[in-house]
Amino acid sequence: MKLRSSILICLLVLLTILPGCLRQKAANVAAPNENINLTFYGLFDSEEIYTPLIQEFESANRNVNVVYKKFLDPESYLDLIINELAEGEGPDIFMVHNSWLPKHYKKLTPAPQTIVNPEVFRSLFVEVTQEDLIIPDEAGQEQVWGLPLYVDTLALLYNKDHLEDAIPTQGRPSNTWEGIQEDVTLLNRADQSFERFERTGIALGRTDNILRSFDILMSMMLQFKVDIYNEDLTEVIFKSDPNAIAALNMFTSFALPSKKNYSWNPFLSDPNSEEKEITTFASGKTSMIMGYTYTYQDVLDEITRLTAQGKTVIKATDVKTQETPQAFNPETSAETREAYASYFVPVVSRTSQHSTEAWTFLAGLVSDENLTYYNEKTHRPSPLRTLITDQMSDPIYGVFAAQVGYAKSIPMADPKAYEEIFLAGVENILDTVRIEDVLKLITESLQQLIPTNGIKPTYVSTE
Repeated sequence: MKLRSSILICLLVLLTILPGCLRQKAANVAAPNENINLTFYGLFDSEEIYTPLIQEFESANRNVNVVYKKFLDPESYLDLIINELAEGEGPDIFMVHNSWLPKHYKKLTPAPQTIVNPEVFRSLFVEVTQEDLIIPDEAGQEQVWGLPLYVDTLALLYNKDHLEDAIPTQGRPSNTWEGIQEDVTLLNRADQSFERFERTGIALGRTDNILRSFDILMSMMLQFKVDIYNEDLTEVIFKSDPNAIAALNMFTSFALPSKKNYSWNPFLSDPNSEEKEITTFASGKTSMIMGYTYTYQDVLDEITRLTAQGKTVIKATDVKTQETPQAFNPETSAETREAYASYFVPVVSRTSQHSTEAWTFLAGLVSDENLTYYNEKTHRPSPLRTLITDQMSDPIYGVFAAQVGYAKSIPMADPKAYEEIFLAGVENILDTVRIEDVLKLITESLQQLIPTNGIKPTYVSTE
């Protein structure tokens, strides 16, 4: 079966230099006597991850040298990229977040049709990457603007010991948000301390002391089937959407003392710390948190840090993962599942003088072999359809791979402004402002950010 799949992929990309066929096609992309230097700006990934991949490419292309530079802060990194590109400089290749594409894709060079075209891309990569990375150009021609190395999604991390103790009939969290509300009432242990809890069920509902509160809210918006925009992405339409009201109600219910499932307040984690609820979870103070693949390692690191300080911690073996809860029961409902996607993807800048060589390098990165290697190094799930099944078997990271197929994103005119608007809305709800009024204000604020011609040219499916 694997042999058949490999042959099929090679046939699909015979004319487009993509996975499986790349190494045979990539040699001599530069003129024999021309020395080419490609600069590659990346986020978070260490140079060691890319070194063997770069060496492989350079050995097949003796005239091309690839230099990788690592950055750690996405906000200052994006500012640097924008400033350098405005001056006609900057890297040939750099990583962009999938939510940045609608605002910044015109700063990029799309893939040459001879290297990758939309039809082949759709046959190889999961749907969310198609929606994010296939965008029509100014002439209305669909183009591929990036080749993904992974797709991360929000999932649930939980303390197995707590669940076995409080809910032995399940031994694990529920698979719906309504079920999570019930779980929390059984997991909570109230006391008379300043924090009001000896143990809380879940870190959720606030914006100041939870690391990914905006992403969690966006995930609920997807799961509750909220239509934020009209079809051509020119108008925000959800100001009176009952599904949007339900999503906001669900999110904030965990932080409202009047609710039965109240389990989170300002005193349970430090809003000024980098770890926030990670510390609360690692110390055994809360039973469940939401996070990405890297959150698991963050928890293990925090357990180690707290142990060195002589603090009480949970056992690393009790940290488990589960697919994100849904608004509709996936076991009984015909509604599709939704998982919020967040990932950085390598792209080619508009200022690059060697875009063909840069795109050829990226095409090599997304071969089956290289994406398997990348997954082994980072644990981030592959977006390549052929690799998903094998990666789903991992006892910790498998749930993230399982969600790749139903991962979704939300187009944003300005991701940073969107986050500020939505989180301000949550704070208003916690201050007892009516949700309907908050939703109207969010709608009006978002609409001011939408260009008259829409957030981006509408994605067109060929199916």
